[in-house]
Amino acid sequence: MSKLKVIPEKSLTNNSRIVGLLAQLEKINAESSESDAARYVTSKILHLAQSQEKTRREMTAKGSTGMEILLSTLENTKDLQTTLNILSILVELVSAGGGRRVSFLVTKGGSQILLQLLMNASKESPPHEELMVQIHSILAKIGPKDKKFGVKARINGALNITLNLVKQNLQNHRLVLPCLQLLRVYSANSVNSVSLGKNGVVELMFKIIGPFSKKNSSLIKVALDTLAALLKSKTNARRAVDRGYVQVLLTIYVDWHRHDNRHRNMLIRKGILQSLKSVTNIKLGRKAFIDANGMKILYNTSQECLAVRTLDPLVNTSSLIMRKCFPKNRLPLPTIKSSFHFQLPVIPVTGPVAQLYSLPPEGRITGSRLLFAGS
Repeated sequence: MSKLKVIPEKSLTNNSRIVGLLAQLEKINAESSESDAARYVTSKILHLAQSQEKTRREMTAKGSTGMEILLSTLENTKDLQTTLNILSILVELVSAGGGRRVSFLVTKGGSQILLQLLMNASKESPPHEELMVQIHSILAKIGPKDKKFGVKARINGALNITLNLVKQNLQNHRLVLPCLQLLRVYSANSVNSVSLGKNGVVELMFKIIGPFSKKNSSLIKVALDTLAALLKSKTNARRAVDRGYVQVLLTIYVDWHRHDNRHRNMLIRKGILQSLKSVTNIKLGRKAFIDANGMKILYNTSQECLAVRTLDPLVNTSSLIMRKCFPKNRLPLPTIKSSFHFQLPVIPVTGPVAQLYSLPPEGRITGSRLLFAGS
């Protein structure tokens, strides 16, 4: 086995350090044998990526091969620590660079490689927790930038992998949070949404959301966002109505409204309303909302929110739901004719005005121009 020549770091600039490390990693990939060396090099790259924006910029710059080298290593390595190092590097790259770096990762085939890695990691029993957290965190960030992500995830079997992880780890909030974030991305695809609904995802969301609590607010917020996306599917909305979840949502909303005195959880309250808005897109949902006294509940809570300007989004969303669900009634009028009568102007028998009205319709515009021009 050949010895890896490590270049003294103090003698290099930051720019050449990352270039040299990437070159070493590429050489290790070609030899396909030195797991210890790959672990060492990727840990050094991770340290630079965590501490220097210049390094992150260099690795995602136009013409740089850094991303290809990382993804190639990720695809081929069998070493767990090397895999975790690379995933941590990718997290650093996509977390600090906005949409451009995320798109850059997608264009390099990152979605497919990460989905395949998710599939392989799920075969372990039990799956490695840190590995699953990292994969789901990255996929949740890059999924919205990949137009075909929903289809790729379904073909790779990723939907059920993520869903089963949530089912089996409901008390492990560190793992459940990135899984829920990815479920939210999956649900943007209507076919995925229906498929997840058949496997019990709607019922699962109601196990996570609940009455007012100061704990795990970020988890509840993501669960509500996911639920709102899922309920846009008519199939899932009907399932929610059949199980009485419209009444449950209203009860939860009232509880959060009463206890959130300092309005620190406005986004959670809005998330509940967004779920109600989605489920009332269908006729059954609107009927269930009326039967559950939803009109009175939202009207009363909206009245109490009017004095606080920061709660305007709650009032606006509540108004949209009430307008959509309010029964359509006839106007309380005996006739559609107006009670006001207007006297029409008297047209003179002779003169320019009479001549104008005697013209055919297509000639009246020209005649009116001449009339005003003459005056």
